[in-house]
Amino acid sequence: MYSIITQRVDSSNVSVPRWHLDYPSNEKSVDNAELSRDGLLFQGWVLNEESSSASLVILNGNEVLQIPISRSRPDVVKRVLKEEPENHPLLHCGFSERVKLKHSEFTLGLIQDGKFVELMNGSIEGKFQILEGKDGWLFLDNDTNKSIEQYTGKLKLSRTAQAEWKEYLVSLDDFSHSSGTSVCLLIAPSKEMVYEEYYPHRFSKKAPIQKLKELIPKSLNFILPIEELRNLEQRSFRVCDTHWTLHGARLAAQLVASKLSSKSMEELDVFANDTYQNRKSWGDLGSKVYPPQQHEEESLTSFNYRRCVIFDNNIDNFGRIIVMYHQHAVIDETLLVFGSSSSYTMFHYLCRLYTSVVFIHTAGNVDHKIIDVVKPNCICVQTNARFVVKAPKFNDTVVNYIEKKKEQGRLDESFTAEALPSGIARYIEYFKKISV
Repeated sequence: MYSIITQRVDSSNVSVPRWHLDYPSNEKSVDNAELSRDGLLFQGWVLNEESSSASLVILNGNEVLQIPISRSRPDVVKRVLKEEPENHPLLHCGFSERVKLKHSEFTLGLIQDGKFVELMNGSIEGKFQILEGKDGWLFLDNDTNKSIEQYTGKLKLSRTAQAEWKEYLVSLDDFSHSSGTSVCLLIAPSKEMVYEEYYPHRFSKKAPIQKLKELIPKSLNFILPIEELRNLEQRSFRVCDTHWTLHGARLAAQLVASKLSSKSMEELDVFANDTYQNRKSWGDLGSKVYPPQQHEEESLTSFNYRRCVIFDNNIDNFGRIIVMYHQHAVIDETLLVFGSSSSYTMFHYLCRLYTSVVFIHTAGNVDHKIIDVVKPNCICVQTNARFVVKAPKFNDTVVNYIEKKKEQGRLDESFTAEALPSGIARYIEYFKKISV
C-alpha cells in the first residue's frame, strides 16, 4: 500500500482559473495492483472563465500528459458559480483520467497563453521512507529503530540499555558455563555496516553497536560478522532488502556451527554442490518505493529447508516455532535458535549442519521453559544490529507471544511423531499444546 501526498502550489502571483482536485485527496491510500493495472485516478474540475484557452497537464518525469477537460459537472456550476447548469457554457469543466505514473513524483499544472503554471505537486510514498544509496542500493530511512541515527551516532546506547545488556550478557555467559551448554550470540549487522561504500552517511564510533561490543564478556561466543560478510566472494546482502543474501546466510550458519562445535569452517563447508538461479526480487525495501524496484538475487534451487520441517505453528513474527529434522546432517546434535527474521534464510544451511534445529522467533529473548523441554546440545541467540538499542530479555515467555496471535499449531503431514526420535516427538507435543 502507498499513500498519495499532495500539496497545492501558491499561485497568488499569477492569474489562474479556479480549480479543484477531488481525487486523489492528500494521504489517500492506494495499492500497487491498482497503480500498475489501472493507473492513478485524477478527477476534479477547472473553471476557465477567461477567453484564453487553458490545457490541464500532468508532468511525470520527462513525460507530459494532457488531461481532457470535457466532463459535465452541473454540481460545480450550481455550487461554485451559483448559476443554473442547464446549457451553461462552463458545464463541461470536469476531468476524470487514470494515469499510469512512471515515477513517484508528479506535478499537476496548466498550460495557459504558452506558459506552464504549477497547480499541485504530488508524490507516491510507502509506509516507510526508503533511502537510496549509490548504484540503486536501498536502505531503511524513517524506521522505528532509527537506523540512520544509530549509524551516525546521533542515537546512542542509553545507560539503561547498557545496564540491561550487561545483565543479559553476563546471564547468558553464566548459563552457558553452569549448564555445560554451548551458547553463542549472533548479531546480524545492518547492510550499511558491510557495504558502507553505497551508504550516504558516515559510520560513527559512537554508534550503539560499538558500545555494545565493549560489553561482551571475553568468554562468550560472540559473532558480529562484518568483515567476514564484506570479504565474502559472493555479494552478502540484497540490494533491495534489509537482509543478507543466501550466501551471507550460509556464512553466518557456518560461523555459528564453528563457534558452537570444535569443527573448523573448512569441515563445515559442505555446500559446494548447491546450485543457484538468478531471479528478480523486490525485497522488503524495493516493494516500498514507487515504482517497485527489483534486483537480481541468487535463489537456492537444489535444496529447501521446508523439506526438513516437521513442525511449524505458522505464527507471524514473534512466537513462530519451527522444528527441522535431517538425520544425515554433519553434526548429530540439537541446535536451539532464539532468533529473528535474519535466521530464516540460515535454515537452508543450519538444518544440514545439525540433525535437529528448533527455531523460536524471539529476537534473542530467552525462554528457559523451552530450553528445559528441548534439552538442546547448543543454543544460538540471534538478533539484528538495528535492534540493539533495546536489550533482549534473559527470562522471557514465548507463550505470551503465542496467546496474542491466536494461531493454531500444526504438524507437517509428511511426518508422524512415532517416526521421530522420542526426544523430538516429546517437545513437538509440547509446542503443539502451547500453540493451540
